[in-house]
Amino acid sequence: MRSRAMQLEAAGVEGIAPTTRDVPEPGPGKALLRMAGSCLNYHDAVVVWGLIPGLTYPRVPLSDGCGTVLAVGEGVGRVAPGDRVAPNFYPAWHSGPPTAASKQPIFGEGIDGCCTEHMVVDASCLVRVPHHLSDVEAATLPCAAVTAWSAVVLDGGVEAGQTVVVQGTGGVSLFALQIARAHGARVIATSSSDEKLERARALGAEETINYRTRPDWSADVRELTGGRGADIVVDVAGETTLGPSVLATRIGGHVAIVGVLSGFGNASLPVAVAMTRNITLRGVTVGSREDFDGMCRFFEKKELRPVIGNTFAMADLAGAVKHLESGRHFGKIAIEIG
Repeated sequence: MRSRAMQLEAAGVEGIAPTTRDVPEPGPGKALLRMAGSCLNYHDAVVVWGLIPGLTYPRVPLSDGCGTVLAVGEGVGRVAPGDRVAPNFYPAWHSGPPTAASKQPIFGEGIDGCCTEHMVVDASCLVRVPHHLSDVEAATLPCAAVTAWSAVVLDGGVEAGQTVVVQGTGGVSLFALQIARAHGARVIATSSSDEKLERARALGAEETINYRTRPDWSADVRELTGGRGADIVVDVAGETTLGPSVLATRIGGHVAIVGVLSGFGNASLPVAVAMTRNITLRGVTVGSREDFDGMCRFFEKKELRPVIGNTFAMADLAGAVKHLESGRHFGKIAIEIG
């Protein structure tokens, strides 16, 4: 039996090509999945663009996916055939703080990813997805949602009544908005698009700032918080936004550094402000399987659903990458497998 997939044969969208492979058998400790959905993260686009050092070809891309367990190998007891599951972004990071060993490999980068009809993975990396979500919806969770969960809940310690700032309207930011609101926090959203800001308001953002027309948006955040500053800022752009994020944060507040959308260079940081306000800056790279599982149970309890702006067929992965490049997307870009 053959299984269809998309693979990178070289860097760039022109290097994406369809392929077929034999359906693999699950060995000891492994599980065979029939994948139904995936999605596109900025990290996946960076892989397609060939910006990951040491990337080898061919490589099946995409870190995120959801599927059904078809069979398990010897010794597997945590999942069973028929379970709907998603692999954790880092298959070796099961619990506790990250280590160099637990953060390697990454699906779609160091090992083949989820843009395939069938895949065999270590059963130890699998999480049962929320029952109320479709396969495609659940496939958007492993990277962006867990990153937002880590930034806002696990590291940020969000509480009801606090103020959380989210930047832009991509997957991580909208998940952070939903998670913060579900904890009773107030959300201020920023974007360069008034139309996207209106949609963010519909999702629960209490205040919005257009950073194109209001470039000193950190001052606006402080004004909207009575001069105090935000409790948590989820910084997704890095190079151009980290400085303003610090300026927007209250004494004792938290800045979650979750992305490099504005570039991979150095950020200009107001060190004296960060020091005198006792601000915590913490990098976030997704989370452990245990973190993912805890987040899924919260999503079930609150019946949260991802915001999917566009859905592409697996065969049109190149079109999905081009859509992400355009910046027109709102929320997640989903991929239907099959």
